[in-house]
Amino acid sequence: MPSPFPSSTSNPGTGIVKLALRPPDQPVFEVLSFSYPLKLVVSAHHKLSQSSSLEASATTPLRPSSVPLLFLLTYGGGLVSGDQIHLSISLTPKTRLTIATQGSTKIFKPSLPVDGSRPVQPPPLTRQDLCVGIAANAALWLGPDPCQPFASSRYAQAQIFEVDIEGGGSLGLVDWVSEGRSARGERWEFEGWTGKNEIWDVSSSANGKSGKGKNEKGAILVLRDNLILSAPGIASRVDSLGIFGTIILIGPLFLPLANFFIDEFKALPRIGARDWNAHKTLKAADTPSGTLLTDKERQEHWRKQRQGREKKDGVLWTAANVRGAVVVKFGASEVEGAKVWLREMLREEGTLDKEFGSGALMCVK
Repeated sequence: MPSPFPSSTSNPGTGIVKLALRPPDQPVFEVLSFSYPLKLVVSAHHKLSQSSSLEASATTPLRPSSVPLLFLLTYGGGLVSGDQIHLSISLTPKTRLTIATQGSTKIFKPSLPVDGSRPVQPPPLTRQDLCVGIAANAALWLGPDPCQPFASSRYAQAQIFEVDIEGGGSLGLVDWVSEGRSARGERWEFEGWTGKNEIWDVSSSANGKSGKGKNEKGAILVLRDNLILSAPGIASRVDSLGIFGTIILIGPLFLPLANFFIDEFKALPRIGARDWNAHKTLKAADTPSGTLLTDKERQEHWRKQRQGREKKDGVLWTAANVRGAVVVKFGASEVEGAKVWLREMLREEGTLDKEFGSGALMCVK
């Protein structure tokens, strides 16, 4: 008997998202489609306050009334060996979007053959591709939880961002990978993990330029960041780190946060430099009750506290300006230590909570 339902034309693991503004400033998903094993869920929108410092700027255009929170999920909390995910997102002018997950994305190892024979070597590649278009004055915060590859798994991801940089498009993302199931003694025992992040400038002025680094659409390559972790011997190459990550920030909306990372990196103690305050470990109890601190004193107090936690949690990090973007590389002994560090940095600066809502901080809770 033929099925009464029309046949599906979508490919497995494919997702398409298009976010637009309905006049005057209401964000709506014009397109939101997905197929197994990918699942997209829209959560409550974050209402934007009209008192934003960025909104008050005469050079800042009108912004949306709210920011949607989109959860990128997979059935079972992870990807089975051989799964393929292809997600395309389009942000039209003046829209904003937060993308999060509800936990670490687990990369499952290949299952053993039913007949008891030896598994296929190398195991099937699990892949996830993301392509995002960010139009003028649009902004995206991509804040997933850490990727958790199981022992013997193979994973590759490519995240391509086409941003109208001249038009004020903004992008912020965190991309991090852990050592695996540490509770089961796994320590960087997967077969391979590769990640690529590319930012392309699709501004009108970029299309008129000539030279190397352009693609078939006329866009100019601004940044390409690759991470390749391949067996054997991954654990020996990462020393004592249990998690490694990258933060990329570009565009006017993330400029305050980008400058904050640069300033805090400059304030880190340097090798060979003497800490004249080493005998004065700042603690909350050191401040007399009722004493009012200036903003500078309060920030210095917070910085000393944070640097102490960084040392305790084995956090190492660096930040640099790269062709108009700020790239932060960080690592920690354990996932929780990395989350504490990143949470402290993001909350202290405040851009994400103000401009994208508390959902933007779900990855560090």
